[in-house]
Amino acid sequence: MKIIFYYVLFPLYRPFYLISVIVNTFLLGSLIILLSPLDRSGRFLHYIGKFWSHINIYLAFCRVSVLGMENIDRRRTYVVLSNHQSLFDVWVLIAYLPLQLRWVIKNEIRKMPVFGYALERMGHIYVDRDRGSSVVQGIERAVRKVKEGTSVVFFPEGTRSEDGRLGKFRRGGFVLAQKTGYPILPITINGSRFVLPKNTLDLMPGKIEIHIKPSIEDSSNMPLTLLVKTVQEVIQEKLDLSFGKRT
Repeated sequence: MKIIFYYVLFPLYRPFYLISVIVNTFLLGSLIILLSPLDRSGRFLHYIGKFWSHINIYLAFCRVSVLGMENIDRRRTYVVLSNHQSLFDVWVLIAYLPLQLRWVIKNEIRKMPVFGYALERMGHIYVDRDRGSSVVQGIERAVRKVKEGTSVVFFPEGTRSEDGRLGKFRRGGFVLAQKTGYPILPITINGSRFVLPKNTLDLMPGKIEIHIKPSIEDSSNMPLTLLVKTVQEVIQEKLDLSFGKRT
C-alpha cells in the first residue's frame, strides 16, 4: 500500500499541491503587503509567515522532528547558521524555531510577483551576491535587525546541496556575529533533500529532522577562519545523509 501511495497516488496529488502553494502564497503575500503599514517592525507579519510555512509542510504530508529545542532561549537574539538542502528548509525553520527570524536573501527573489515584495515588507534582507557593495550593505542592515532584537538567518553554503554534503561556507553570517557580538546558533537539517530535491518539482512526502546545537558565544574574540571551521564541524557532527531516504 505504501508503494501505491508514494508512486501512484502522490504523483497525481502533486500538481494540486503546487497550485495550492501558488494560491496561498499569493493570498498571504497580499495580506502581508496590506498589513505592513501597520506593522513596520514585521513582528506580527512573521506569524503570518509561520502560518504559511505550517500549511505548506502539512499539505506535503511532511513530518518534522526538532531536537535540541532546549538550546534556544526565546528571550535572546541569534545569528542562525544552517546547512541547506531544499526549499523546505526555509519553511521548517520559520515554522519550528520559536524566534523572530529575518532572512538574508538573494536579490533575484525580489522579482517574484507579490511574494518578493511581501518578503521585503516583512523585513527580510536582499543582497546581490555578485556585488560586494550590496553584500556589505546587507550585512549593515542585518546588524540593525539584530540590534533591534530580531534573529537573522544565513545559509552559509549560499545554495542548496544536491547530495546533502556541506559546501564551502560564505563568511557573511560570521562577519555579522563578530560585528555585533551576538551568539551563533548552529543548526543541522536532515532529510529535506528527499522531500524536494534541488532543481526539481519531484515533491515526495517524507521526514525532516532539525538539530539545534548549543550556541557559540562571543565569536568576536575568535579568528574568522577558526570560527568558520568550528561552525562547519558543529553542523557536520549531526549531518545524516541517509535520514529520510525512502527504502
